[in-house]
Amino acid sequence: MITPWLFDIFNYPWAPDATKFDVEATQELFDWHLDSWELAERAGFEGVFFSEHHYTPYALTPSPNLLVAAIAQRTQRLKLGVMANIVPMHNPRRLAEEFAMLDYLTHGRLEIGLGRGVDEREFLREGIPLKETRPRFQEGLRLIEEMLSKPVFTHSGQYANFEETSVWPQPRQPMSQRPPIWITALSPDTIDWCAQEGYRISTAFQPTPALRAVHDRYRAAAQKAGNPAGPETVMVLRNVFVAETDEEARAIAEPALNHLFGLFKEDLIWNDIENAVPEGYNAEFYQSFFRPFAGSGPVDWQTLVDFGIFIVGSPSTVRDKLIKQAHEIGSSNLLFWGSFGTLTKDQTMNSYELLGREVIPALREETVE
Repeated sequence: MITPWLFDIFNYPWAPDATKFDVEATQELFDWHLDSWELAERAGFEGVFFSEHHYTPYALTPSPNLLVAAIAQRTQRLKLGVMANIVPMHNPRRLAEEFAMLDYLTHGRLEIGLGRGVDEREFLREGIPLKETRPRFQEGLRLIEEMLSKPVFTHSGQYANFEETSVWPQPRQPMSQRPPIWITALSPDTIDWCAQEGYRISTAFQPTPALRAVHDRYRAAAQKAGNPAGPETVMVLRNVFVAETDEEARAIAEPALNHLFGLFKEDLIWNDIENAVPEGYNAEFYQSFFRPFAGSGPVDWQTLVDFGIFIVGSPSTVRDKLIKQAHEIGSSNLLFWGSFGTLTKDQTMNSYELLGREVIPALREETVE
């Protein structure tokens, strides 16, 4: 079965000028996005993941666990989580306590997704050197697992120390009985580490053949470490939009994606990707990763369609492309970034309804080896 998940980064769809921030329009935006996640449950999505970013119109969800708590009260079946909570930005103790609370508020539907983060400006504003983000992430993850798996835990590390401490409330299910954590994994170093430690991975923004290589690498490293790995342990994020025809879908989605990636380039991509990748990041990998999105103009639509990053069209076009990619990559988890840029409520809702009626049932009938 190909499992369809929904992703919502919730970016600001108007002019990104903080002095002209539109309060009323933003209230309407929050309200209809909540409605859209209710529709996602009816449409047959497995769950919804939110995103964490700070200080930018690229995302209006600096505290995404609040969205998990909110939509949990309006749904019954959807699994809910964040892809990903950025561990170095937080006290891991606070994240563990929130996860324990959300386990109850979701009635056990919580999915835990964690990441190291890649936004240099966010870390600089927090006073966190980029070279510290990996050790902060790995120690924080270890602490979160200790807090959620033991009634009484101790922890001795570089950034935190606890002696005989307990979390209140303790989660409904300890970590030992829950599915493994999702980790947002991009670089080869992170892929290998996740495989060795037994974490599931979610990745994005790379051409289909590159993702197949990523997942082959992950599976080989996991098997060597004696950890389970297969289509169910990997997830792929793609921008997905459906309208009645291919032509209509592109006419709506292209300006919306140009707005989105304009914000993406402004806030997340280093100004000089060839020479200025920060210390602590794999320069060769991130230069290659960000190059398709760099430059001063709009993203190259056709290139990103050819890469398989944008999947836009009629229901039959999108269905066939998604099934083909799932088999080529070897992933049974597809994460649809379905509302982005300047898409309106009606355009988003229509896309979700078409996906639920004409795409998702076909995905669930497929088997990925």
